[in-house]
Amino acid sequence: MSIPRPRNLNVRARIAEARVTAAELLDDAGIAANFARDLPGWVRQTVTVDAAARDIRERLATRDQRFLANAARLIYAVPDSPYRALLRLAGCELGDLRTLVGRDGLNGALAVLAQGGVYVTLDELKGRADAVRGSQRFRFRREQFDNRQIRAHVVIYSGGTRGRPTRIRRSLALLDHAAATTAVVLAAHRLHNPQHVLWLTGPIGWLLAYTRIGQTPTHWFHPLSPLPRRVRLGAQALRNYGRLIGVSFPVPQYADLQQPERLAAWLARQRDGSRPLVVTTIASAATRVAIAARERGMALDHVTFNLTSEPTTTARHAHIVTSGAGAIVHYAAREAPNLTYSCATPDAVDDVHVMTDCYAMIAHQRPAATDHPPTNALLMTSLSAAASTILLNTELGDAGHLTARACGCALGALGLTTHLREIRSFEKLTGEGVTFGTGALEHLIEQVLPARFGGTSMDYQIVEYEAADSFTRVSIRVHPAVGALDEPAVVASVLAELERGSMIDHHQAALWRAAGTVSVVRQPPLASAVGKVLPFHFVRHTLDNPRSVR
Repeated sequence: MSIPRPRNLNVRARIAEARVTAAELLDDAGIAANFARDLPGWVRQTVTVDAAARDIRERLATRDQRFLANAARLIYAVPDSPYRALLRLAGCELGDLRTLVGRDGLNGALAVLAQGGVYVTLDELKGRADAVRGSQRFRFRREQFDNRQIRAHVVIYSGGTRGRPTRIRRSLALLDHAAATTAVVLAAHRLHNPQHVLWLTGPIGWLLAYTRIGQTPTHWFHPLSPLPRRVRLGAQALRNYGRLIGVSFPVPQYADLQQPERLAAWLARQRDGSRPLVVTTIASAATRVAIAARERGMALDHVTFNLTSEPTTTARHAHIVTSGAGAIVHYAAREAPNLTYSCATPDAVDDVHVMTDCYAMIAHQRPAATDHPPTNALLMTSLSAAASTILLNTELGDAGHLTARACGCALGALGLTTHLREIRSFEKLTGEGVTFGTGALEHLIEQVLPARFGGTSMDYQIVEYEAADSFTRVSIRVHPAVGALDEPAVVASVLAELERGSMIDHHQAALWRAAGTVSVVRQPPLASAVGKVLPFHFVRHTLDNPRSVR
């Protein structure tokens, strides 16, 4: 017999939700006021390549000092900082941290701290799992990692739990770092005074960063219609305010993800002998356009794709360059924007420079006790006082191969000598630039699908892989023992469940639906190299029908 939930609990939940909404509306009003006050002066002070290079060199020369200053102000001085709790558990007070950095250097100190339990996993950052260190257990809230000392100017959103998206507040000071990096990256790739086009849903950061270097995008296309209401209203407000301050921000226009040939034809017509064309979009979208252009004999040799939001694989890169276009890889995260950019003399298709003026990055072997196969996770540490999210040895769910080398390109000449390649996620699905975390996937496999279609959680598994056409696909593996199955209904159930969360989740599920990302495979779930059958797997090589995993 089910026990009805007490009515007063529902009332309390609604009151709590109303309080959060009111607080967010009040915060939004303050952010809008900051934006209106500070944007005019900010956009008038264009960042030049020379000034950007000088700023990067200065930041590289003061990495250790800035890290320690931030630790004192943003961690040790904040009573509920998660990092303060972990540092003190490890016996590392501020004086000890200074000694450690002075002795081992910043990266060496971070490695020592990670071995001592001072790190945060993606689930711990999101508040989805307890942080267990020895006999101690902590439960952190996502907002505890926010930098409360910035003056915010814009808000971006990521998928959330319980229907509420995660708000990330960003300042124009942080966008200054993005603008400086963008300026030197474009110069390193010999893209001088380019025309910029965006094919993204909510590219406020890109719009402002490009404007800061005097290159306001001329066109903004979006892959799904209609635009989310917040984005639509924000775009209109930005355009109206831009008119008042003399900046012509573009109107968002619909460019159907399933008709890439239309955008390919439009790009082919935009040839201007005096200006290259830079298209900022996700890797799979760029691949679709490149394939459509090549099949129709359209030349894109005047186009460079700035690839973001998902891995750039060898196959995708080959499609892009075969069309005549160039490619710049940008690996970052909402919590760590402006993290890496393509080397101009790469030794792999996704060889990127880590922007070590703003971040420290080390590789850390995940504890064997976790539910995932052992992997060298990338740990990020933010070095900017303007960072939206404070990171100290923080996992963002990705792994990769870190090296230090003198590459000879203009970025390396600035002192950006840390390289990263073979970047892949092990904590989240990323096809079509979409991000769904492990919590939503486990709920699907363990509860939703068995309840609706029979069998147990051991009969289902989600596998992300790169198909032979170079696009990222997600297969729902269902054991044949489950019996007769309505496969379209399974796909529909998966997408319906994933879009039940926030407005971001709804939009992301719609992208997967439009791209045909999800399919059903009637095969037993795959086992990992150590024999575990996990709810989800990531295949590291190109397959039509994934049968093995890393």
